[in-house]
Amino acid sequence: MKSIASELAYFLRGRARKNLKYLIYYLAFLIAMILVYAVLFQYFMWTLEGREFSLIAGIYWAITVMTTLGFGDITFHSDPGYIFAAVVTVSGVVLLLIILPFGLISLFLAPWIEDRLRYRVTQSLPEIMADHVLIIGIDEITLALGRKLRSRQIPYVYITSDFDEAQRLEEDGLRVVYGSATDPRVLDAARVKAARYVIANRSDPEDVNICLTVRSLCDTPIVATVSEPAHTELLRLAGANQAIPLHRHLGRYLAIRSTTQGAMAHILDSFGRLQIAEIPVYCTPFSGLTLAEARVRQRTGLAVIGLWERGSFTTPSADTVLDDKALMVLAGTREQLDALEKLTGEQAADDLVFILGHGRVGCAAASFLDRKPVPFILVDREENPFCEEHVPIYGDATMSRLLEKAGIKGAKGLIVTTNDDSTNVFLTLASRHAHPHIRIVARANADENVPQLYAAGADFVVSHASVSSSILLNIIESKTSVFLTEGVNVFRRTLPPGLAGQTIAASQIRPRTGCSIVAIEHPGSDETLVVPPPETVLDADMVLILIGSPAQEEQFGQIFPASG
Repeated sequence: MKSIASELAYFLRGRARKNLKYLIYYLAFLIAMILVYAVLFQYFMWTLEGREFSLIAGIYWAITVMTTLGFGDITFHSDPGYIFAAVVTVSGVVLLLIILPFGLISLFLAPWIEDRLRYRVTQSLPEIMADHVLIIGIDEITLALGRKLRSRQIPYVYITSDFDEAQRLEEDGLRVVYGSATDPRVLDAARVKAARYVIANRSDPEDVNICLTVRSLCDTPIVATVSEPAHTELLRLAGANQAIPLHRHLGRYLAIRSTTQGAMAHILDSFGRLQIAEIPVYCTPFSGLTLAEARVRQRTGLAVIGLWERGSFTTPSADTVLDDKALMVLAGTREQLDALEKLTGEQAADDLVFILGHGRVGCAAASFLDRKPVPFILVDREENPFCEEHVPIYGDATMSRLLEKAGIKGAKGLIVTTNDDSTNVFLTLASRHAHPHIRIVARANADENVPQLYAAGADFVVSHASVSSSILLNIIESKTSVFLTEGVNVFRRTLPPGLAGQTIAASQIRPRTGCSIVAIEHPGSDETLVVPPPETVLDADMVLILIGSPAQEEQFGQIFPASG
């Protein structure tokens, strides 16, 4: 049974919320009218009958007369006074007893009743529904996953036992099945046997229950998110094909982007022999040069496919200057990346990373750096009972003296990963002001704080929702897409049939979608053409590897719906 609070929440959203504005205006008008009547009451009482009353008494008289209560304790004794009282009474009847109830019924009560009578939650999917992803547990992660699945044209369905949540999602155009995910009948109605994947994203105990219920019905692959890494094995025993500790992966992404030891530390993913990597321009021989002057491709064989600078990704031209604050996104082989590392001359021993925040994410970042190995220093106010392998410096990181004593002037990287985004913004701004050249990677607990962290000076902002949804998508697509960084995706598509026989320039892929072709693969061949020239002819059996923003990737899917 829905609570009174959940029913009242209806009046704070959608059409009812808009109508609430008109109700507030009307009530303000009524209050103003009562005050006017109260002042006129004082004036008429004094001028007509010589009696003096306070403003409070006037307000009391106006309310009792307008509502027709008529207690009779304060009355006029003259004909003009009777006329004034009659006018107040009639206006009160019209405004309070007719218009106000009619407005409340027509603007709020009737739409609420109509909504409850009209809305029927979806409790089953059509029998033709198949190869879809069932998502159980709705939060920022799974909502972001839904957006990514939609851009890939992969059908997906949410399952929720919350009536209002189901209604809200359906109003947003999302497909939802209402019911408990631990009820076999609900899972059957959601076509779990025909599903491509089940994503279990509740608490660890709930995920265990979900996994056991799904396994009692079918062998559909299950991916479960794990809050506590120690529970990973339990979820696998319950039937999960993969149990993902998302906090650990978030820490890894933060660590990857914090170290400046060279390209070897920044490999993001691979497509066969093709490696996608990133390297900061700062502390490299390329700093301050144009792309043509840097001669990266001539010296290493690597192609510079993009430049990333504090929230902005661009495709460089030969005249683009490689700024200290930028990061080069590279495509090439493992051997070519090794050549670049030798060229930059930096090793792990040259690096030092500060980690502000020793929670689960900070602990995971420290563990990753420890394995590289990259020297690091942890700072936190309190001890982390879940991480005993690292010894932090205890103190308030917002106090600059603490960081200076700890040696932050010698650090090249800084990870800001507290549980409070306001603190993360403050630490980022203070660190950027004190250390202009340090590489700052900040964690965003809420996506709406990503722009503020970039404005504060972060080189990278890694949000929990983006990383986690990308990891889940990689599993669903068998890693046909990778998480590059905020706002940038690398993805693989088969050549749309209509483009076969055209050159890359004639296909107009980049002008039409904004996506750039990173490489071209030929099935059955180990050769990958990296950054192909515009005159390259596209064959029907080619596979394109492209780079672009999530919106550009979605645009590609809309323009070329036949791509695989």
